[in-house]
Amino acid sequence: MPKRLMIVLAAAALAIAACHNSSSVTPQPSGSVSPVPNPSVTRATILVTILGSPTARIPVQESTPKNTSSPRPGTPFETRRTKDNGKAFFGHLKPSKTYCWVALLSPGHTSSECAGWSIWQTSIITLGT
Repeated sequence: MPKRLMIVLAAAALAIAACHNSSSVTPQPSGSVSPVPNPSVTRATILVTILGSPTARIPVQESTPKNTSSPRPGTPFETRRTKDNGKAFFGHLKPSKTYCWVALLSPGHTSSECAGWSIWQTSIITLGT
């Protein structure tokens, strides 16, 4: 029997066997999991860049937003300066809250970001140019 014919017959036999195999997989619904804040993460990392380079000794102010429906920085209650790697760290944050950070890049030039726990607990907030 030619090799080509054997391959065709083998493929046909597999196809027939697959058709008669009545096992089917029924997807099971999985419960939806709502993300929740991690109560053990109470620190945010802020990176300040100027022209894309991390910049040291830039003051960064922390506040809570004036209005949570349209977050904009409120009255600052803590200021930290960036370290040599351009990062400033803010601790003792409450996982359920939204915070705002403002980098004072130069007189009259700022960069700001307000973020809820889903951002500040899981990533570095980048401010600057």
